[in-house]
Amino acid sequence: MSTTQTKPLFSALLTKLEQLHLYIKENPGFKELKKQKEVILFLSIGNMGSRATVFVSRKRSFERAWENIQKQAIQYLKKKHFLPQFLKIDWVDQEETFSIFEFIEVMTNTKKNYFRKGIALDAEYKYAFLEQEINANAFIQINKNTRRGFLHESNIKHYIKYHRPNQPMIDFNKVNVVKTFTTKGFFYHNGTCFTLKSSELDNGRRDTALDQQELKHLIVSGGQFLTQNNHENGKFTYGYFSCFDKEINFYNVLRHASTLYAMCEVYECFPNQELHQAIKRGFNYLVEKGIANFQINNKLISYVVDGIEENNLEIKLGANAAAILAFTKYTSVFSEDEYLPLAQQLAKGILNLQSPNGDFCHVLKYPSLDLKEQFRIVYYDGEAAFALMNLYKLDKDDLWLQSVEKAFDSFIAKKYWKHHDHWLSYCTNELTAYKPIRKYFQFGLLNIRDKLDFIWNRETTYPTFLELMLAAYQMVQRIYDTDHYDLLKEFDEDGLIRTIHKRAEYQRNGFFYPEVAMYFKNPQRIIGSYFIRHHSFRSRIDDVEHYLSGYCQYYKLFFKTTH
Repeated sequence: MSTTQTKPLFSALLTKLEQLHLYIKENPGFKELKKQKEVILFLSIGNMGSRATVFVSRKRSFERAWENIQKQAIQYLKKKHFLPQFLKIDWVDQEETFSIFEFIEVMTNTKKNYFRKGIALDAEYKYAFLEQEINANAFIQINKNTRRGFLHESNIKHYIKYHRPNQPMIDFNKVNVVKTFTTKGFFYHNGTCFTLKSSELDNGRRDTALDQQELKHLIVSGGQFLTQNNHENGKFTYGYFSCFDKEINFYNVLRHASTLYAMCEVYECFPNQELHQAIKRGFNYLVEKGIANFQINNKLISYVVDGIEENNLEIKLGANAAAILAFTKYTSVFSEDEYLPLAQQLAKGILNLQSPNGDFCHVLKYPSLDLKEQFRIVYYDGEAAFALMNLYKLDKDDLWLQSVEKAFDSFIAKKYWKHHDHWLSYCTNELTAYKPIRKYFQFGLLNIRDKLDFIWNRETTYPTFLELMLAAYQMVQRIYDTDHYDLLKEFDEDGLIRTIHKRAEYQRNGFFYPEVAMYFKNPQRIIGSYFIRHHSFRSRIDDVEHYLSGYCQYYKLFFKTTH
């Protein structure tokens, strides 16, 4: 690239850096930074198509450190000839020093990928890494045999080689001290600067309000991710392990169906033609590839067939339920009844799995329909009951309602409320709309009551918690219109509402904002999606669907529905 060509590029870069510099100086936190006797800055630069590159500067003032780190970035970009889309600046706020053995204990006792501080492998910060670099590159791991934490040397060396251009290679034999540190920082993207959060569990994520506009962004972005990962044949890319951009080579028709349910919810909030087309493709795949018909007792019934290996295909109660939920939601959102007969055939399949005492059989072999597992997972029961209630809302066939009531007799007898299942919360809310009976309300309250403290303090984003609480919240509002409002005397409704808002905010820590995604191998693949941190930052279609279902319900219940 000629000098003439590089001038506009670096002029644009300097403009971006100047905007970020000015934003930092105008921020109230800059007063603290100016007082520091020593300033340690990290500048991260990145694009949609590659992992961020990071520069470090340790000087006696912010301005000196800034000047040095800006110089490093410009020299690097002269060689690489690209204009970064993302700029992020962090500085060390507080630090703590550990011996090697002490740090091993810290790593060992930290939940996977929940080490939320930076680390320096020397006292001078020559080998210092941000929390985001550590986790996005899997620096910290647990030995499967000893269960002890360790630093993955090859991952660290590979990262230094390709993303720390001014840093010499580390010699781990000379590491005898480890510092951990917290940071404060700012992020620049598309002409906008963001202050970043600095508390332990949300470090490095933008500090913006969860208002109507932001909630729309969270919902629409997740819907776009699912749309982009739905192919012409209607099948989804199942997901990615985001650190190293590894596609998950597996498929699950149950989760295919439940993802379509969430996509219909997204469309209901924010209609979009591309989303609609992806939904239709997904339904075509489900109908053509995932459903088999049977004649049983002179009745046509349908089952979802799931599995990867041809000799080990199975019929799962939960898969039939997920398909019914998808079909009924589509019918409701689009006012089209083309899938209603198939939903009814699938519902007959569920009834065929129910015993006279209300219990459901969970798994059959395909194609023999022999019993494979009487019980697999508790979620199937609540999901099945919820699916039947959604179908009842549409066709008012008492068969479905009677089945749900039989199932609830079993749920109550077995104290299923102790599982605090979000599907049961959804179902109880729907059932009480048609059967406002005391025992159902009691069940719904027990399903949430003793879980609130746990949810309030939960470290993981665990998106089904929001779904659980929002369905319970709707049921609580219904209780006020019945003769059973005395049930609420000992129920902390205010606590429920506070926890709903807290979890809605906290779930943003599972969203791939650009300032988070920029440290992963392929940011453009994951920006706008959701992840599960303790599962190697997994971004899978069903992970995304649960975040979206919760946020769609939250949007409809607590924000205006105009868009």
